Parts: sequence; structure tokens; C-alpha cells
Amino acid sequence: MTIYDNTVPAIDCVDFVRLVDDLVDSDPQQWGAIVAKHLEECPPCLTYLQQMLDLKVLLNHVFDGDRLTDDDIAGVLSAIKTLRNDRDR
Repeated sequence: MTIYDNTVPAIDCVDFVRLVDDLVDSDPQQWGAIVAKHLEECPPCLTYLQQMLDLKVLLNHVFDGDRLTDDDIAGVLSAIKTLRNDRDR
């Protein structure tokens, strides 16, 4: 467990969820202290991020081994984001 001092800015869950699409497509080593701090302090957001990462992996193994293209996966993730944004309105 890492203790972050006040020099690492905090973000709220709404801002974090907006970052998830970018996080799913990036290297976790590049996420930085702000994301690490939020994930450490917010188990629900950690769970959500893990679910989205798992979804990306699962979508790569759909249809008995046929792989979806990166565009197909991006389309599914975009549709989820759109549904989430529509729900938040």
C-alpha cells in the first residue's frame, strides 16, 4: 500500500470514469500517480477498470477463436461509453 502525499492531486470518480477508455488502451506503467492514487483509494473504480480490461480481452476471443479487429473492439467500447453517457444525462 502506497501513501500519497498532498502533492498528488485527487480526482473524483466521474473524472476517473472518463479516463477509463484511454486507460484500457494504454500501458499501465504509464498511468501515473493520479490514477494509481485513485485506484488505491476507490475499490469500485478499480473494479470498473478491471471489468473494462477484462471485456477487451474477452472481445479478442469471441466466436470460437475468431478474433475481432481493433476497430470492432473500439466500436463495442464506444457503444458502452455512449450508453453510459446517455444514462448519465
